Amino acid sequence: MPYRYLTAEPLAYIEAPALFGGLMKRSSVIVISVALLVVLGAVIVAWSLYQNKGYDEKTSVIRTITDDNFDKDVLQASNKQLVLLDFYADWCFPCRLMDPTLEEIARELKDRVVVGKLNTDRNLIARRFGITRIPALFVIRNGEIKESFFGVVSKDTLRNALRE
Repeated sequence: MPYRYLTAEPLAYIEAPALFGGLMKRSSVIVISVALLVVLGAVIVAWSLYQNKGYDEKTSVIRTITDDNFDKDVLQASNKQLVLLDFYADWCFPCRLMDPTLEEIARELKDRVVVGKLNTDRNLIARRFGITRIPALFVIRNGEIKESFFGVVSKDTLRNALRE
């Protein structure tokens, strides 16, 4: 009989596939399951730290936009050059996927384009733009939105939108 069914006798052992060598104590299965979950969690945390190690706000050419500096760093700057504004949140995975692309665009076009990131969880200015989904990217010129993108966008698409 490959599986045990509930009976009146206590289930001290459960039958496991041959991979585990036949019968194992229930406590052993629980310990192994917990250990695997802990290892999986450690791998996820390590990967997350590894992914963030390349992005340092101090060396980044991307400006951090807040409610306080929005007028100066976006509206006034858009009178002199294009502004690419990314509305994001820290918990948003697609937003994090856009970070390397935005960093490359900012480095390639640093003399022609201001690239900024605005955290929608910390800044109320996102409400003025009616942001309902993120990532949301806006190309702003002379205080007006010229183009908008939602979701993950390719580098070529952004580069084409930033041509004047």
